Amino acid sequence: MLHCCLTGAAYETAVITIPKIHNTEGHCLPGRNAGSAQYRMNTNQNQPSETPLFIEKLVHGGQGLGHLAEGKIALVTGALPGETVLLRVTQRKQGYVEGLVRDIVAAAPERISPACPYYADCGGCNLQHADLAAQLRMKTAIVAECLTRAGLNTVSELAALPAPEAFGSRHRLRLHLDAAGRPGFFQRASKRLVPVQRCLLASAGINRALAGLATSAKLCSWFAGRVQELEFAECPESGRVVLVLYARKTLNAGARKEVALRFAREPCADCILWRPNVVLYQRDGAVPVLHQHFVHSGLEYRLSWPAGTFFQANTSLNGQLVALVLEAVRECQPQTVLDLFCGSGNFSVPFGLAGFQVTGVEWAKASVQWAENNARQNGLRHFSFLVGDVNRKLEQLVTRGQRFDCVVLDPPRTGLGKATALLPKLAPRRIVSISCDPATHARDLGLLLAVGYRLERLTVVDMFPQTHHIESVAVLNR
Repeated sequence: MLHCCLTGAAYETAVITIPKIHNTEGHCLPGRNAGSAQYRMNTNQNQPSETPLFIEKLVHGGQGLGHLAEGKIALVTGALPGETVLLRVTQRKQGYVEGLVRDIVAAAPERISPACPYYADCGGCNLQHADLAAQLRMKTAIVAECLTRAGLNTVSELAALPAPEAFGSRHRLRLHLDAAGRPGFFQRASKRLVPVQRCLLASAGINRALAGLATSAKLCSWFAGRVQELEFAECPESGRVVLVLYARKTLNAGARKEVALRFAREPCADCILWRPNVVLYQRDGAVPVLHQHFVHSGLEYRLSWPAGTFFQANTSLNGQLVALVLEAVRECQPQTVLDLFCGSGNFSVPFGLAGFQVTGVEWAKASVQWAENNARQNGLRHFSFLVGDVNRKLEQLVTRGQRFDCVVLDPPRTGLGKATALLPKLAPRRIVSISCDPATHARDLGLLLAVGYRLERLTVVDMFPQTHHIESVAVLNR
């Protein structure tokens, strides 16, 4: 049995019954205040069940899980563990149903009123109805269950790294546009767009830019039919905001001039970039390059990367994540480190500054170019970055008989998969695995444990507060 710990205290689900919270017809009130109407759900698809449903746990995806009287599983959006709710079924599938909370019979003590006015409809986040500490406990429990399901009961304790802020932590925000050119997020389980003028998860600079754009009828009208998605990125160092536009079609010279004039009259951002690399507008010489200054683990350095490429959106917690990983690498006192999915050098550069011989592997050529630039800018002279499919590069390293003391990997949500079996052939004493999906992480860890690695510890990192997304760091030894 896995033991989940947060700041040294065991997590036990507490069930406290409070007086029944009645709502107006068709409305779900996740807050304890019966007068709150901040969380309204469209629940007219099916008749509600009048049988109270006890929510046993939260599952990956943010839904509460309970069992109906006939034993069928119910996945309930907006419910928390330990609650008793009345369910309105929205979908019936083989073996289970999905639904929404119609009424709360007994609320969990962790339930709070969501702060966001769009939370009822917007699919951008789905855990605002739980306090921040409870979110992390529930995420840790989900990771523990994924490990148990995969038969990985070898780690006795899960650590947790909480988010320093409940809101305002995202320095990168991607939005879609509706037919009128208004930015927003898709509704939960829908392709209907919910226009927004503010996102509580985003930084203050991004919200100022978003409000300026969303309230400009002229800019939105120009976007309609031309722009499919847009992304705001705030530079953590300077606070300047870059707006990246993802086009439905190419822009000719005349259209570029037109949009440049529009932005000059209504400058909602410091720099406007038309992907992949056309700068449409610059205020006071602003360029579409972002920077962050890091001080941790006895190191001080600066990383740069272009807007529109991947970098951790939660920049404040990213420094703590890198420090956590660096500590795990230092413990095995390696000479050589392989950094898989290295991006722009988020881990590679501090590894090099710590004195390790680093080889980075990344499929995106542009990211590798920035990784090399970051290495040079921070005074590193001995480094190697490989561009290409990570699985194929791994095969080539194994074929050449390469050996590494430590392997660090930070793959996309799909994980490393079958290529995980190649890692032991590189003979690392330690593997540090970072993941944003607990199910694929457990799968890949199982492949390593099957060939003799031991799972020493695993830390859940709340990189994405208010959402069901989970980041975790596993440390394995041989």
